Amino acid sequence: MSHSPDAVTLASAPGKVLVAGGYLVLDRRYSGLVVGTDACLYAAVKTQPLATTTSSSASSSLLSIFVRSPQFTSAWWRYAFDPSTSTLRQTESADGTENTFVHVVLETALALANARQPGKLRDVPGLMVALLADNDFYSQRRTLEERGLALTAEALASLPRMGPVGCALRDVHKTGLGSSAAMVTSLVAALLAHLGVVGSPSSSSLSSSASHPDEWSSKERRLVHNVAQLAHCLAQGKVGSGFDVSAAVYGSHVYTRFSPAVLEPAMAATHRPSVANICAAADADDSNALWDGRVEPVDVPPRLLLRLADVNAGSSTPGMVRQVLAWQKEHPVEAKQLWDALDAANTRVRQLWDALHKAADEDRPAYDAVVDWCAERACAGWRDAQAPALPAVHLLADLVDATQAVRALQRTMGANAGVPIEPAEQTRLLDACMLVPGVCMAAVPGAGGYDAIYCVTLGDAPGRAVAALWAAWSEMSVGPLLANQASGGVRLLDPRMFPEATSALSPEE
Repeated sequence: MSHSPDAVTLASAPGKVLVAGGYLVLDRRYSGLVVGTDACLYAAVKTQPLATTTSSSASSSLLSIFVRSPQFTSAWWRYAFDPSTSTLRQTESADGTENTFVHVVLETALALANARQPGKLRDVPGLMVALLADNDFYSQRRTLEERGLALTAEALASLPRMGPVGCALRDVHKTGLGSSAAMVTSLVAALLAHLGVVGSPSSSSLSSSASHPDEWSSKERRLVHNVAQLAHCLAQGKVGSGFDVSAAVYGSHVYTRFSPAVLEPAMAATHRPSVANICAAADADDSNALWDGRVEPVDVPPRLLLRLADVNAGSSTPGMVRQVLAWQKEHPVEAKQLWDALDAANTRVRQLWDALHKAADEDRPAYDAVVDWCAERACAGWRDAQAPALPAVHLLADLVDATQAVRALQRTMGANAGVPIEPAEQTRLLDACMLVPGVCMAAVPGAGGYDAIYCVTLGDAPGRAVAALWAAWSEMSVGPLLANQASGGVRLLDPRMFPEATSALSPEE
């Protein structure tokens, strides 16, 4: 390794919003449109000084690992990794509990690093790890109430970055941005970079803007992706769609899932996958044909802004998915027709995004004029005879229609399966959002339910109007999130720009 003893490797991975493709992303015949966010999970790794390792670990040549998640109460864990067997065991924790996701990521990434660089881990006395998240990943309602603040974007912006949530990890209310996938991805990236499995830039190449140009090769990024997908699936105990990990690695894109067969040998192990299975599953060579998912980069069109809200209710996504898939299995013909129609509507949304990008590239003044005009009017009036005779007007109106078609088909799917994909309460809220001038999209992301909603607005002024609507909404408590869309995926950061992470790298509980 090229790291000095006090060097810190810091990686971030973004959250996600599945704008289109809920349920369909489980099937390789269909795709999903996923948008990455600028809200991220962070993993910081530092080589642990020999003096802080336990005597038993030092004497037995075990690699000691201390992990802390300081935003939660009683959230630290100690582990010992045996390089001779590539196995990990938890030795201690704050309250005697286990963190399955952290355990699996550590064991998977360290086993791969041990296999790639035989003998090197024996020279590492130990590792310290800190895990933190931007505030948007967790509901801040309790914190705001304790401070006597209203549930507004302004109040949220006043909170300290990566602030404490005031509860144990098991009790936190998540906002649906994909915290588990982003944590897994950031920790895999930080570990593999710190241990030299993937490239890690020198401190001089890290920019003052807190991130640096992508120095990973496509093969290295695929390796991070493959290891993160494997670890996430092992921790969940099943092979899911993988879109959330893909978003954490690649950011915004059109996603087509990989064949689950690539992970089946590792997943089939009775206790833990062998090192050989881990290495085979993580293989990032172009010849590994089973990693056949597709990632097509995409961006939200110019001047369109993603707005997110946390709805204070909650749904069991796994339970909803099971019910929908059960209905699909029992009614294959009807389900296929519905899935195809929904896929066509989803594809239309993506095509319109591409067309809006093209319109902006070909004539930006005309595009801006259309956005300004539409931003002052509710979408129902965008086909008015007084509308500018410019292509972008019709594209934006068509985007409204495509979004409404997606919503209608999702409601049909929910009714057929007996699942509240877009509950009636959400329908009323989303319909009200679509009446706000300058709103072109409003829907429930991902699997739907009562967890969250998103809106896409034509600039900041409509976004503020939507926030005002949410604040005044009485049927449900709707809390805005601060996250915006971001196209980038997992990356290495300058740790000097994130003192919250580096200060947590301490062997003291």
